[in-house]
Amino acid sequence: MIKSTTLRVFPSDWDWRRCLPEASSAGYQGVEINFDGRLGLDCSIEELSEIRQSAQDNGVKVVSVYSRQQWLTPISSRNPEKSRRGAEAIRQLIRIAALLEAEMVLVIPGVVSNAILSQEEEIVPYDEVYDRSSEILSALAGDAAEQGVVLALENVPGKFLLSPLEMRAFIDCIGSPAAAAYLDIPNCIHNHGYPEHWIAILGHRIKNVHLKDYRTACPGMSGFVDIFEGDVDWSAVCRALADISYTGPLTSEVLPAYRHHPERLWRSAAEALSCLEKDISDYMERKRQI
Repeated sequence: MIKSTTLRVFPSDWDWRRCLPEASSAGYQGVEINFDGRLGLDCSIEELSEIRQSAQDNGVKVVSVYSRQQWLTPISSRNPEKSRRGAEAIRQLIRIAALLEAEMVLVIPGVVSNAILSQEEEIVPYDEVYDRSSEILSALAGDAAEQGVVLALENVPGKFLLSPLEMRAFIDCIGSPAAAAYLDIPNCIHNHGYPEHWIAILGHRIKNVHLKDYRTACPGMSGFVDIFEGDVDWSAVCRALADISYTGPLTSEVLPAYRHHPERLWRSAAEALSCLEKDISDYMERKRQI
């Protein structure tokens, strides 16, 4: 396991050149880079090469890449142009991941409603989302496999793939080793589930996990809080990750940056990840001794 963080934890006015050294200084060994703010999907090859070199120089690995463009133009859209643009965004992220030597692309696996991150909500029938998204992702998985990249599908709040059984079946129907799961722990609770159940059912398909917390007394998006400040049963989560022998990244997605002393956000999250990493390792060791 390595401790990782999304660059979105850093203030939006920070250039990535400032973010990578700070991530390293805080004790992270990996980063997830989002291409929708300080960087765009049209990022040049020269700048991507600079990012790759800077990551190496700072001792951090680019573990995954992502763009919120996937919410604005979902692959599941009934609008052919939007769907095409969503697929092209993922295809570009595959190219970017390969250039950055990142293992995976965080993929939004289609949405019934994209209202959570788009001002132009589109509601698509569930069965249409399933059929359209699975067809497009099956094709994109071929591109990803050629580049040595994994499409890691996240359980996002898009009113789609609401159970771990369904997500497992959806990933398996794509039929490619380049299709996997990116499990967001508090999203399980936000969607009225239990993350430890998702972990047990998805098993080896999980290639990365997003870590923050969720307070059930606060409705909707306001429930997301810092690690250990919510209602996630972290002991159960760590035991479940140990049971599947998880060794992938632990990626902090604690947002947004604080107004004052923003460094406390990612530094305290790094400390929390160290605690979770130790707990998972301890559970694994106990399993070996049984």
